[in-house]
Amino acid sequence: MKILAVSDHIDPRVYSNLCRERFQNVSCVISCGDLPEHYLDFIVSCLNVPLFFVHGNHDPSAGKKSLAGGYNLDGKVINFQGILLAGLEGSLWYNGNIHQYSQRAMYQKYLALLPQLYWAKMRYHRYLDVLVTHSPPGGIHESDDPVHKGFKVFNHMIKKFQPRFHLHGHTHLYDRNQSYQDPLYQTIVINCYNYRIIDLGRGKDVRDFSISGVKSRV
Repeated sequence: MKILAVSDHIDPRVYSNLCRERFQNVSCVISCGDLPEHYLDFIVSCLNVPLFFVHGNHDPSAGKKSLAGGYNLDGKVINFQGILLAGLEGSLWYNGNIHQYSQRAMYQKYLALLPQLYWAKMRYHRYLDVLVTHSPPGGIHESDDPVHKGFKVFNHMIKKFQPRFHLHGHTHLYDRNQSYQDPLYQTIVINCYNYRIIDLGRGKDVRDFSISGVKSRV
């Protein structure tokens, strides 16, 4: 399965007449937030695949529960073609606008998600495969300013539930030397700013995958 993950910035390589040709083998689109609905609608219309999303703190949609006919992952666990997706929206609180949360408030959202995670464990023998958020975990892919700090509860989730991947946005990448994928416990944390193509592969060895065409192995 291939995932096209997008976040934060309209990329001309995606928003083009070549979109269908470039991403023809993608099984779904995952948005990590802060993207206009018309951009997401363009992508899913071109590729004719499902959209899964979480809202970001600068989301132009003004809090719409559904975007471009997609599935809002916030506070949910969804099984898509055998891949378990779970999501939590928003950024760290800084001015009280929509989709902002204190560390404590995000912890409460995590507690509300727990029953679905335990149900997934009983039904599918694992909690989840891909955690989708707007913000990064604490200490990974953060910026120096308070607005772009991560949520500590994400670190706890990654350690406890061991998803294969944690996809996030929020932190903009302007320097090619900035790292966009890093391991945290048994999980690969991926900053999806602009876009990433994540090939989950077909084998049972979850350590084999590729991102944006670059073969990787943890």
